[in-house]
Amino acid sequence: MSEQRKAVAEKLGIREIDGVHQLDSKSLLPGMGGLQGILESIVPGTLFVLVFAILKSQVAAVITGVAASTVFILTRAVRKQALLNALVGLVGIGIAAFLALRNGGSGRDYFITGFITNISYGAVLALSVLVRYPIFGLIVGFAIGEKLEWRKNKYEMRVFTAATLIATSVFAIRLLVELPLYFSNQLEALAIAKLVLGLPLYATALWLAWLLIRGVLKRRAAAKAADEPAKNA
Repeated sequence: MSEQRKAVAEKLGIREIDGVHQLDSKSLLPGMGGLQGILESIVPGTLFVLVFAILKSQVAAVITGVAASTVFILTRAVRKQALLNALVGLVGIGIAAFLALRNGGSGRDYFITGFITNISYGAVLALSVLVRYPIFGLIVGFAIGEKLEWRKNKYEMRVFTAATLIATSVFAIRLLVELPLYFSNQLEALAIAKLVLGLPLYATALWLAWLLIRGVLKRRAAAKAADEPAKNA
C-alpha cells in the first residue's frame, strides 16, 4: 500500500487485515476531526451565541468568536499540525471578522464565509453524483487501492451514491435554514441554527455514511471468505 493511500485509509479508519478491508467504530472520531476538531467547531460558535445573548453586542460576540478560533489555529501551528490548514483557517476567520465589523457591516455577515463553504462543498458533492462519480466512492476506492472498479458493481454504486447524497444534504439543510434567518436579520436565531446544524448534523450524517460504507466492506469480506474454500478445494 502506497504511503499516500495508507494515509487516506487511516484517516477513514479503514484497516487491511489478511487482505480484507475493515472499517471500525474508532474511525468516527477521526472523521470528525478528532477531539480538537470537535472543540474547534463548537467553542467559537458557542461563545459567539453566549456573548451576544448576554451583552447584545455584535462586536464583542464577533471578537470573542474570532479570538477563540485564533487560539485553536495557533495551537495547531505551534504543534506543527497541518500548518497550511491553520493558515487557511486564519484567513477565513479574518475575512469573516472583516465582513462583520467593516463600515456598513453587520454581525450577521460573520456567517457569510460559512455560506460560501456550504455552497462550495454541496455543489461539488452534488455534481459528483450527477456525473455518476460519487465522492465517497472515489475516496474509498482510492483508499483500498481499487480505483474505479467499484463503479462496475451496481450495489456499491448505489451505496456510495447514497452516502454522498447524505453528505450533500448536510450542506443543503444548513443553507435552507440559515439563509432565510440571515436575510431576515435574525442574528440570535442564526447563531443557534449554526450550532445545531454544525457538529450534531454533521456527526449524524457521518454516522449514516459510515454505516453504509462499513456494509460494503463487510459484504466484500463475506464474499471473499466464501470464495476461499472454493479456491482451496
